[in-house]
Amino acid sequence: MKLIPYLLTIFLSLTGYALGEEVDPFSLPSAKTIAKKKDDNKTQTSLISEVSSIKAGEPFTVALKLEHAEGHHSYYVNTGLIGDVLTTEWTLPEGFTAEYIGWPTPHLSQSFGYNTIGYEGTIHHLYEITPSKSINIGEKVQLALQAKWQICDNKGCISEKASETLTLNVAESAKKDSAQADEFKKARAHYPKKDHNLEITAHEVSDVITIQFSPAANLKTESLQFFDNDEQVSVQADHVATQDGDTITLKVPRNKGNDFAEAGPVLDKVSGILSDGKNAYYISAPFSKAPEEKTPVTLSGILPILGGMFIGGLILNLMPCVFPVIGIKIMGFVDQAGHDRKKVMMHGLAFAGGVFASFWLLCIIMLLGGIKNWGGQLESPMVMLTLIIVMLLLAMNMYGVFEIGASATGVGSKLSSKDGLGGSFFSGVLATVVATPCSAPFLGAALGAAVALPTFWFFLSFTVMAAGLSLPYLTLSAFPNLVKKLPRPGAWMESFKQGMSFLLFATVGYLLWVYSAQVFDQDYGQKGLFVMIGLSLIGAAGWVWGRWTTPIRKNRTKWIARGTTVALFAAGFILAKPSNEAATDNLITIEWEKWTKEKEQALLAEGRPVFVDFTAKWCLTCQVNKKNAYTKEVIDLMNQHDIVFLKADKTTTNEKIDSEISRLGRSAIPVNVLYTPEEKTPNITPELLTPGYLIDLVGDKLGDAPAQTVDHSSSSEVAVR
Repeated sequence: MKLIPYLLTIFLSLTGYALGEEVDPFSLPSAKTIAKKKDDNKTQTSLISEVSSIKAGEPFTVALKLEHAEGHHSYYVNTGLIGDVLTTEWTLPEGFTAEYIGWPTPHLSQSFGYNTIGYEGTIHHLYEITPSKSINIGEKVQLALQAKWQICDNKGCISEKASETLTLNVAESAKKDSAQADEFKKARAHYPKKDHNLEITAHEVSDVITIQFSPAANLKTESLQFFDNDEQVSVQADHVATQDGDTITLKVPRNKGNDFAEAGPVLDKVSGILSDGKNAYYISAPFSKAPEEKTPVTLSGILPILGGMFIGGLILNLMPCVFPVIGIKIMGFVDQAGHDRKKVMMHGLAFAGGVFASFWLLCIIMLLGGIKNWGGQLESPMVMLTLIIVMLLLAMNMYGVFEIGASATGVGSKLSSKDGLGGSFFSGVLATVVATPCSAPFLGAALGAAVALPTFWFFLSFTVMAAGLSLPYLTLSAFPNLVKKLPRPGAWMESFKQGMSFLLFATVGYLLWVYSAQVFDQDYGQKGLFVMIGLSLIGAAGWVWGRWTTPIRKNRTKWIARGTTVALFAAGFILAKPSNEAATDNLITIEWEKWTKEKEQALLAEGRPVFVDFTAKWCLTCQVNKKNAYTKEVIDLMNQHDIVFLKADKTTTNEKIDSEISRLGRSAIPVNVLYTPEEKTPNITPELLTPGYLIDLVGDKLGDAPAQTVDHSSSSEVAVR
């Protein structure tokens, strides 16, 4: 839990800050205090029009003017820390639309010793109003705006709101209001230039985003700052700009979170405002592949990697799949060579040649397949899921749930048992193939160390690993009597093999942790449950295969088992795979607040409807409801009615929640209730929810959707309702 925000707000409540208003010690430092009347605001507001008369169908501009109290600031769309940004609701005549033109250029401020992004002094927020084409000359039209925002200084924060109206005449032609010309000139001077000829590229390496653009466009590197729209960029660390000719390179740290806020999203592009305090430009650029930085390979840097690869190759010989074969193969070399030490050595070299050839082929496949950039591939959820499934099945194989590799060994047994150097060469190939699935943790570690190397050193590192795998065979070929010194294979090998499986299970756990960050928030936060069920089904598929496809089973039993294995694996994969991105891009996140009876009653007293979800993580029906019922249409409708979402989570025992469920006449969850200020009787839903039911319930109890809300996160048009 992040304690600093809570300690700060408790301190503020004890000191009685915020003009005598009570500060909720259990809220974040955004301190959503009870909003005051306009006359009590610290910020002075007004709504002004660039025209004194309007024409049907011809757009015009209006401005919401905020004059901040000294030392206070409001927030940009990306606050840089925490805080509530400006939101507005327009009530317009039928057929009118309102579009937010965009955010003015902000600057850095301070809150609680951290940097924030916002506005001080006087700032104008511009809107383009498009009138209906059917209005008549001589009419008077009224535009009404309700605005909410937050102002902060180094002592605390205050939520404010205001209502403003404009009345304009409809004329044959629109007429500019000369009295407001200077006001709008000042307003537009605060806006970044959108029409420019900047050529922009962006890429990211090690959590540092690099933005490069040219021409320099009169921007001063010493004061250059980037204010991004999506909270991807941190403003707590310096933004470092350098100039080379007419090209500026700006390096900005990724937002990894802090004591007040979580880490920002990871998107496929970066957009925002470049500003040096005087000139400002709006930019947007997709992330491109970072240029390869050629780091010189030094002897001190390469030796530990090569040493690790060599040891990794030696460790492959200790795998249960390989170790028992060493003595058998060497004695086979001796028998074939008729105890001629030179011929024995030639067989050992042929065997090593097969190992080296296999590793070189592996390198070529990795380079051609792009696996050289392995770390980048791990950003793909499908790659992560594939690795999880492979590691899970390998772990189950090593533990003895089922056996793989026997068929591969059988395929090569005739070739590897052939007399002559060709048979010894193929034995080396087969040893590499058999060793690989048994040694995934070591191979994975070696791969991770080697992929960052240039191509020559990449090949050399795997050549050294092949030397490690081959060394025991070469040594025993040179000194066959040493075979008698090897430990005898026995029951200890199976115990060793099962013990090694837990390394792979741990790898599965790590990969699943990464995968959780990529997909668990999909499907309204319910995807994690289905991933766990899916992986369990895949595990069951491996168990069925191992138990009922063994040679002692009848053919009919084996075919049924194979079909069951495929069905279980397919079902598990479908459940565990990432959700369709196109279907989840537009999902609206529900901002659940913690339920208390006191909060529920306070919200209803303010005239706000409340939707309470009595739920728990262990309640499967609750999770199904969240995945299926809360569609974009449902959440849009609920947000338009300003419904507050409260979650009563009884994942652990909570007597107050149990008591409330009993009071509602229910004995078990899920329980979902809609409260409206006009009704004293709670509207309790059925256990299973559907989107249609929720839409009908909200429409029946709260009527048509209220006035238009302008989306301040973009400049897209929103129709008036």
